[in-house]
Amino acid sequence: MRRLPCQVPAWIFQAIVFGLSLCLSGVAHSASAAPASAAPEAVSKASPSETAGSRALSPVSPTKPAASKGAKEAKDAKDDDARSSKDLAIAYQRLSEQAEKATACIFDPKCLSSDRKVLQLMVQRRELLDRLAARAQKGDLEAGYWRGTIAMELARRQVNRGELNSDDLGARKEAMLITAFGAEEFRTAAKFLQAPADKGLPDACDRIAEILAHGYGLHADIKRAAEYYRCAGLGFLKEGRKDEAAQVIGKMRGFLPSNHMYIVELYAKLITREPNYPWRIPSETAALMEKSVGWGNVPGPVEDRTKSHSSKTH
Repeated sequence: MRRLPCQVPAWIFQAIVFGLSLCLSGVAHSASAAPASAAPEAVSKASPSETAGSRALSPVSPTKPAASKGAKEAKDAKDDDARSSKDLAIAYQRLSEQAEKATACIFDPKCLSSDRKVLQLMVQRRELLDRLAARAQKGDLEAGYWRGTIAMELARRQVNRGELNSDDLGARKEAMLITAFGAEEFRTAAKFLQAPADKGLPDACDRIAEILAHGYGLHADIKRAAEYYRCAGLGFLKEGRKDEAAQVIGKMRGFLPSNHMYIVELYAKLITREPNYPWRIPSETAALMEKSVGWGNVPGPVEDRTKSHSSKTH
C-alpha cells in the first residue's frame, strides 16, 4: 500500500509541534514579564497627590539626627545625680583606693580576686569623672574645681611613677609614656581650674598658679602665675586662712623677688590685720584717759597747750 502524497513523515510532524510549543512558551513569558516591568514605571509616574496620601497613611520612622538627639538627651538625664560635686569627688577617692587594693590582690597568689572587679571599679570611677566634667561644662564652678583637682593629683602620681621608672635602664620608654600621660592630666587640670580661678576661688587660683609657675604640661607663665597667687592669697586672707596665705607668700618668693609688689601687698595685709579679741575697747580707753585727765594725774592736750602759750607770753 502506497502512502498518499499529502502525508508527511512522523519526524517532520514532531519537529513542527516542538517549534510551535517553543513559540507559545516565549509569548507567555513575555506576557507575564510585561506587568512587572510596567510596575516601576507606574510608580514613577504616580501623581504627587497620591504619593503624599500614601506618605500620610504610612507610619513615619524617626530620622537619624532626631534619634541621636534623643539619645543624647537621655544620656544627659541619666548623668544627673543628687549628690554634690564634693561628694562625687570623695566617692571617686574611695573607688580609687578599692581599685588599688584589688589590683594589688591580683598579683598576690595568696589573695583571691578577679580582673572583672578591677575593671568594674575603673568603669565606676570613669562615670564619676564624666559627671563632674558635664557639670563643669554647664558652668558649675565647684564641679570644675574638683574635676581639676582630681586631674592634678593623677598628673602628680603619673609624673612620680615616670621618675621612678626612669631609674631603670630597661624602662625608659615606659617612663616617657607615663610622664606624657602626666603632662596631659596637668593640661586637663588647667582647663577645668580656669573658670573657678577666674571667678576668684582661692583654692583654684593656688592650684592653677602652681601649674603655670613650674610649667607642668604647659609653658611656664610667671606673670599669670603671680596674678593667680595674688588671687589665692587675698582669698585666703578674706576667709581668715592665714596659714594658707603665708604658704602662698613662700611659694611666690620661690620665683619672684622678695620686694615684688604682690609679695609686699600680701605680707602687709598678713601682719597688719585686726586682732580678733583686742585687749581694750576703744571707747573704754577714751573714757579712762578722760578720767585720768580730770583727776590731774595725766595732763591733757588742752592743758599742755594753755601752759605752753602762757609761758611764751610771759
